Amino acid sequence: MVDMSQALADFERARAESRVRVTTKIDRLKHAVLAPLRELGITSVEIAFDGYGDSGAVERIFSYDAENQESELPEEAVVLLEGDDTARETSLRSALEELTYAALELHHPGWENNDGAGGALEIDVAQGSFMLDCKLRYTAYDDHYDEL
Repeated sequence: MVDMSQALADFERARAESRVRVTTKIDRLKHAVLAPLRELGITSVEIAFDGYGDSGAVERIFSYDAENQESELPEEAVVLLEGDDTARETSLRSALEELTYAALELHHPGWENNDGAGGALEIDVAQGSFMLDCKLRYTAYDDHYDEL
């Protein structure tokens, strides 16, 4: 027989460990992407995502310069991602996508399921601020009963 108290305690412990792991990953990614974006003269970034029916993806990355003109991220732009005992290089684009997926995992797990969600991770490079705008979709019913 399953001890529900123990199962719930195990679930909560695993959830807390996951939250710490993902939060640490987000902090490292935020730190890693800001310097390369500043060096490229990019002042803001919008990473658009969309998904439903058990699949979702980053759709497009928009980046803007100081004149608010769209600016392409160079494919050769790389960032160094440092972990506890490791370091690896990846493209700036990949790091931005990874940051978006980690933010969604932390704040809206399952965003891609059922009716899904869409939105964007918005980065103000000058301020060093990150805002996740997630629009969750759902099916609603407005049920009416009328006696005739």
